Amino acid sequence: MDFGKSFSTFESAMFESLNFHFAFYDWLLVIVVTALGTLSAYLKDPQLKAVTATIPIPCGFAYIAVGLPMGAANAIAGFMCLLYVHIVRFLHYKVKVPIVLSIAAGLAFFIALGTYLMPRVPDSEAFFIGVCIFDCLLGIFLFQMQSYKPGVHYKTPLPVYIKAPAIAFVVSGLMFIKRLMGGFCTSFPMMNSIVSYESRYSLNDQCRQLPLFLIAAPFMFVEMHFIETRLGLNHWIVLLCGYALFAAIYWPLNQELRRRVKAAEDAESPLLAQA
Repeated sequence: MDFGKSFSTFESAMFESLNFHFAFYDWLLVIVVTALGTLSAYLKDPQLKAVTATIPIPCGFAYIAVGLPMGAANAIAGFMCLLYVHIVRFLHYKVKVPIVLSIAAGLAFFIALGTYLMPRVPDSEAFFIGVCIFDCLLGIFLFQMQSYKPGVHYKTPLPVYIKAPAIAFVVSGLMFIKRLMGGFCTSFPMMNSIVSYESRYSLNDQCRQLPLFLIAAPFMFVEMHFIETRLGLNHWIVLLCGYALFAAIYWPLNQELRRRVKAAEDAESPLLAQA
């Protein structure tokens, strides 16, 4: 076997898969994620930082940029996003790996698994619905079982004219792998990677927020899939319909999460006063 030729073929295929030419929607996605990432950097409340990582604005613009109907890959990617944040939390808090390397390891896991699964995911509606049901049930379970200890309030000390270009540079780099990820790109942790760094002192808040996405996003995915495939509507109309349903589910869940975090904070205050 000619290993040199095989490697050359593999390398050529990889470079062909990478997205070295940004279209209009790609630049739009970079701008949106950069704006949200910069906002998260200057929010002190760790729960609000986590919200910026789970509202599906980057997900929606990635859907527009990719141009593929919502399917099983999108639903699986939502679950993979949950795994990503827990990998980062475990490596940084338990193994004491520096936050940048922890984020890189989480992204490498997402890319490797997504690239492996992309050609192997069944293209059937039954499988898609099944994955959405799994995501939703898992989200409900985690939301009910997780602890609600309040996180650390922190915002970046860097001025915005340094922070925003740095975030834009990172997001632009992540966009190069868009074509490689296919449908998995819509839930690729671009925002989560930014928020993981900005929430490095309160990664538990980011992990607590992901179950809300797992509960609300499957309904959005299913609605968008059937509106697009059955009615053939414009992608922007499909996206707006998805956003409306997501918001109707996510908002009350987020209010309940804030109530639980506040209750945990109030219960902890007397104990800290006695210490």
